[in-house]
Amino acid sequence: MPRRKKPKRPAPSRLGWAFLFLLLLVSILAALWVLRPMVEKPRELPQVAGYPKKPLPEPKVSKPLAPRKPVPQPQRALTPSTPKEKLPVACIIIDDMGQNPSLERKFFKLGLRLNFSFLPEAPFTKRLATEAHARGFEVLVHLPLEAHQVYDHSHILRLNLNQDELKKQVRFLVKKVPYAIGVNHHMGSAFTEDETHVYWLLSEIKAMGLFYVDSRTTPYTKIPEVAKKLGLPFAERNIFLDDSTDFKSICRYLDKLIKEAQKRPVVAIGHPHPNTLKALEAYENRLKTQVNLVPISEFLREKYDKAVLERF
Repeated sequence: MPRRKKPKRPAPSRLGWAFLFLLLLVSILAALWVLRPMVEKPRELPQVAGYPKKPLPEPKVSKPLAPRKPVPQPQRALTPSTPKEKLPVACIIIDDMGQNPSLERKFFKLGLRLNFSFLPEAPFTKRLATEAHARGFEVLVHLPLEAHQVYDHSHILRLNLNQDELKKQVRFLVKKVPYAIGVNHHMGSAFTEDETHVYWLLSEIKAMGLFYVDSRTTPYTKIPEVAKKLGLPFAERNIFLDDSTDFKSICRYLDKLIKEAQKRPVVAIGHPHPNTLKALEAYENRLKTQVNLVPISEFLREKYDKAVLERF
């Protein structure tokens, strides 16, 4: 039997396609119309009691803070406007050292170019003389000599010693002070008036390669006269800072030191008293700016020809 042919489906007409397109367009437009209020204007929130109806103003932007000015640091003591080598020369020696470490170490910390003379048999002499040397200070022996008044000291140099005894005693005492480069005396008003004993003493000091500072505990001292004969470098004390330990009195003598130094080089002697320390602290700036405080060896170099001091 011959196969039956399937009937062909009619092709959609152009009119149908046009209708579908129009329907789709209408649907899109309707959707846009419904959504328009949501896009154009957001829904207003209900007002809350006490809440401002007007919009809040925009926050003000603070101006940037100016950078803080640096706080000036406290300045140390003023440095002299005049070079040190052109300032008047002065020298300060602190005697009676080696007895009170806590007080005496405060003198080391003053920031002044001081010199320290140690009692040979004081209990802390070896330790403190070593510390003073390590800190750059010059060390002397504070040699006990016989005074007119009664003075008890186990190894005092007395006028009843012969030359050999005195020589032995001097060497014994000097060796007790490490790093000593010179000698001055403790008390000694009777001893230094006796020319013979002064000659024996200074001859031994010269033989040991040391210099001498005359503390001038009597106006009748023979030390300058004998030292010149021996060719021994020596200096003389001009001012005692603390014969009175009153603070104002010590300050007056420091004023005198500064004034006298304008005329000539000056040697002043003080002692490790609390008020001496206090006065030196108060005068620290003036002693740095108005005079040139020097080590005692440098003071002697100002006085003597270089050839005389070759051993220093």
